[in-house]
Amino acid sequence: MYDIIFFVMGKEVIILECKDYSVDLIYEKLKKGIELLKINKIPEKILIKPNMLSARQPEEGVTTHPAIISALIEIFKNKKIIIGDSPAGISKPIEEYWEKCGYKEIGDKYKIELKKFENSFPLDICVNNKVYKIPVTSLLNDFSILNAPKFKTHNLTTITVGVKNLYGLIPGIIKSYLHSKFITPYEFSFFLIEFYKKIEEKIFLTVVDGITGMEGDGPSAGNLRNIGYLIIGEKPIYVDYACCKLIGIKPEKVDFIEIYMDKYGIEKPEIIGDFKEIKNFQLPSTKKYFFIRNKLLSKFILPIAKFFKIAPVIDKKKCKKCFTCYNICPVKAISNDLKFNRKKCILCLCCFEVCPYKAIEIKKSFIARIFT
Repeated sequence: MYDIIFFVMGKEVIILECKDYSVDLIYEKLKKGIELLKINKIPEKILIKPNMLSARQPEEGVTTHPAIISALIEIFKNKKIIIGDSPAGISKPIEEYWEKCGYKEIGDKYKIELKKFENSFPLDICVNNKVYKIPVTSLLNDFSILNAPKFKTHNLTTITVGVKNLYGLIPGIIKSYLHSKFITPYEFSFFLIEFYKKIEEKIFLTVVDGITGMEGDGPSAGNLRNIGYLIIGEKPIYVDYACCKLIGIKPEKVDFIEIYMDKYGIEKPEIIGDFKEIKNFQLPSTKKYFFIRNKLLSKFILPIAKFFKIAPVIDKKKCKKCFTCYNICPVKAISNDLKFNRKKCILCLCCFEVCPYKAIEIKKSFIARIFT
């Protein structure tokens, strides 16, 4: 199979076949891809931002594989590099996250500092004519972002790749709090795009770990899928567009891409190469739910709509009582004895997203199961 290149108004997205996590192989592929991009200027100070959603082992497919980070460090070894993140549901010392995800070993090997996002400065983000002051890591003042997401599905945004990974630049628990301000998937996606536009110029490169990805009910409890590609581009929104094409879904069906296209415009890329999309890639089970619920409500079919429900539930056999779900809930809908208050729950699914033991499941009502 040939490598695939998307040419987009001078902004290329390059997809390179890569079947395993050999650092040497990844280095070779990434070096080729970055050379093809012909980036005008490589910054002197680089912040590598992986997806470090949870303290999970690399083989679990929840976080960016350390082999990707190692290869990137080798490529840019003449620059000042740090690795940084700040998980939303952090209930353990950050050192445990670095250790389990495999980044501590990299930091020790290359003598690179691992930085938790703590200090911040505010960005003015306008949503529905209201301005929100959103904190973002102060490291953006000195460093350019090398965005290194994992290729996964997401119950609110359909996919979490380049654009969604940048949400992690907002320090800690504030990320979950924002879900109480932007409740529906569309509202959250609108915010996500406005936040992205504010920091877009600080991102000089996006490299997606798509060797092993996640389908189904991601970003932490889905099923692993051998995708077998590295996806490389300068602008995350174009990278996400290409990722949609790769897995056979229409980019404009993803809320945040549709919003970007409507508001800022995006040209459809010319696809060059022997492109064979990945078949039968499973999207989150909630995607149909949110779509149909909105249609029912918009048409005032309330007798049906009020019975059209989903809800997160805790599997007591799997639950280890780590209280990550309790700590992350933005509306305090989970009590200290780990019971849900359904009247408070806003279905942001943060609890489902961060549970390290896959102990939270999404249950559907009978009507929801019929329709979806």
